[in-house]
Amino acid sequence: MVNFDKLFRLVGCDRDEIWSDTLFQLAGSYRFSQVFYSINVNKQAPFSSALVYSNYSPLWLKIYGDAYWNICPIVKHCMNSNMPLIWEHHTFKTRQELQLHKIAKVYGLHKGIAFPIHGAYSEFGILNLVLNPAKTAPSQLELDKMIADWALIRDYIFESSKRFAQLKQHDPSEKTLLTRRELECLQLVAEGKSSWDASVICKCTEATVNFHLSNIRKKFKVNTRQQAIVKAMQLGLIFPEDS
Repeated sequence: MVNFDKLFRLVGCDRDEIWSDTLFQLAGSYRFSQVFYSINVNKQAPFSSALVYSNYSPLWLKIYGDAYWNICPIVKHCMNSNMPLIWEHHTFKTRQELQLHKIAKVYGLHKGIAFPIHGAYSEFGILNLVLNPAKTAPSQLELDKMIADWALIRDYIFESSKRFAQLKQHDPSEKTLLTRRELECLQLVAEGKSSWDASVICKCTEATVNFHLSNIRKKFKVNTRQQAIVKAMQLGLIFPEDS
């Protein structure tokens, strides 16, 4: 079960050290021992310009950034796909890639799940979660559950990290973009209501609710309703504890 309290804490953090600690604690609750999160202005930008939050060994981060970032198969996958990647030994195929994985294992990076991040303004990022090698490997069912949860959590991480990355500041006019009915639908979805639930409460059709949510995504230039929820929360338009 996704811990929404921690997700809302991420959104509300105004200090990056508290934000990163919250991220690491959230990952730990899923048996991930290490986290690597990076976000950059686009795919072409060098690793050195990325905003990075990680509890990797600082020495490994330097080795990786200097020698392996450009040849890492995890990075290549994330640049060309929106799908999560379960990576392990067989992911690394060339001599250089196998050398990369051999060294990475010295620092506890045996197996994990990587989530690509592609923002509406060409931002590119990676959320890499490392499974704890000291614990029993999760079953396929458990891995599926982790992927489902973190596909959602990824959106909150990306949107809430923007205030620290300063990749794009919010335009003040964005606060006036949404209509009253759009805000009403988004608030209900933020509270965990389905489109059908919201349609009953708003006394309209489910298709109308989905139409409003689609308009919101277009206005906010985001890809998912979860990203729209996070952005609206950051703008102070909706509130997670409202009922």
